[in-house]
Amino acid sequence: MKPKTLNSLTLAIADYYEYSMADANINQDYSGLASVFDMVVRNLPKTKVIGEFEHEGVKYNKLGERNYLVNAGIEQAMAVLLDLKGSEKLAEYMKEVQGIVGQKFLDWVNQLEFRGDAYAMREGEIFFAQEPQLRVHERFEEAQAYETLLLTTINPQTNVAATANDIAEVTGSILLEGGSRRAQSPQASIQNTRAARIGGFHATSNIAFGMEYNEKVGGTHGHSYVMLHEKEIDAFNAQAETFKDNACFLLDTYDVKKAVEKMISIVNENQLDRFAMRIDSGDLVSQYKYITNRLEKAGFEREQYQIVASDDLTAGKIADIEKQGCRFDKYLIGTFAVNPPKPLGGVYKLAAYQDKEGEWIMKGKRSEDPAKSTLPGIKQIYRVSGKDSMFTKDIIALEGESIDSYLEQGETAEPLLIKVIEKGKQVYDIPSIKEMSEYRKERLSRLPEKYKTGKEKYPVIISQGIREAQEKVMQYVMSEQVTN
Repeated sequence: MKPKTLNSLTLAIADYYEYSMADANINQDYSGLASVFDMVVRNLPKTKVIGEFEHEGVKYNKLGERNYLVNAGIEQAMAVLLDLKGSEKLAEYMKEVQGIVGQKFLDWVNQLEFRGDAYAMREGEIFFAQEPQLRVHERFEEAQAYETLLLTTINPQTNVAATANDIAEVTGSILLEGGSRRAQSPQASIQNTRAARIGGFHATSNIAFGMEYNEKVGGTHGHSYVMLHEKEIDAFNAQAETFKDNACFLLDTYDVKKAVEKMISIVNENQLDRFAMRIDSGDLVSQYKYITNRLEKAGFEREQYQIVASDDLTAGKIADIEKQGCRFDKYLIGTFAVNPPKPLGGVYKLAAYQDKEGEWIMKGKRSEDPAKSTLPGIKQIYRVSGKDSMFTKDIIALEGESIDSYLEQGETAEPLLIKVIEKGKQVYDIPSIKEMSEYRKERLSRLPEKYKTGKEKYPVIISQGIREAQEKVMQYVMSEQVTN
């Protein structure tokens, strides 16, 4: 048997229950009810690296609760809704392998496509717990069929964007994303790069991303290149002759101090006006100080060269490096930018549906664990700003509900959820990656420092309308318990 290639994205990327529910509804003549689903992070996760601790000689990340998240993945979520459809092949699988014989269901699978509306936060937006990143309006069965695809598109990118933002917040140096080889799949490598760029990284080494978004990518050489040559100095000379003033020498294949001497020799021989070097292991602080001192003695001005650091860097490591007086020009970060310490647990839950009499029924998940509950109703999020344009609070309210009573004098409110798809057609012009990243920076500049650092928790107000809807859900739960 030949190896099976990775399938491109299809609506078959789903948990089976997304289809078995549709089968039951169609069989029971209970299908086609207009519904609203929210993609939401119920609680701000403890995924921010705030330090390290050691246990039995092994170092681990110390994690703290995030003060906010950075929205990402909406562009790909839109592509999922706009492009992916059911098929005869999928219907045949349901029949021949799953054993489903109901022709109405099989016809539904064959003709399945998204014809509804979708609202989303802009990518790069900062947001908080219980605030929907995406709101989907569609018939129940169609909306439910896209759950897995939407979650696996938005959750990982939001997680990477937030982690990249952590790093961008601690340094003003150029941030280079180089995590393709550490991604969980080839496709994930592109989405990771995209999310890191939204979160504050400036460039990537990922060629596929560069082709997709028409961006120039970077990269020089690895340790294998140095080892391929009989002598380290031969590898350096080849780099200088090929790339001239754009040459970047990797110094830590064997011995950093000896490599510096070879680099100086090659730079002088090739009369390079500018050059760069990278260090990827060991004590980066002491190596930085040795290199800069040695180059100063050799007569080089600091502006003539750039030093790039890599070596499994995190926001905490970079902050520590800079606290010790090192000024790396660039950081190349892979593993811990694209692989946050924990996955993001955003969920896709029913918020409301319209019964056969045309009445909208608000729904929210109730649980013994409050952390697993969701807010009912068709919701909008309002970000409130003071006279100085700084953010003062968010209000989660029912669509159309008045929020005037929550506003102080001089405050203004803007809705965060905007329509991106209407009746199955795109109605939103997607910004460039650069524009998304700039939008993130602008929004963060308006978040007061006390909320950004977590000294105080950013206020998120749940409206009276939603609280009344929650009470109705609780009354329903209690009535069910009595009935049972």
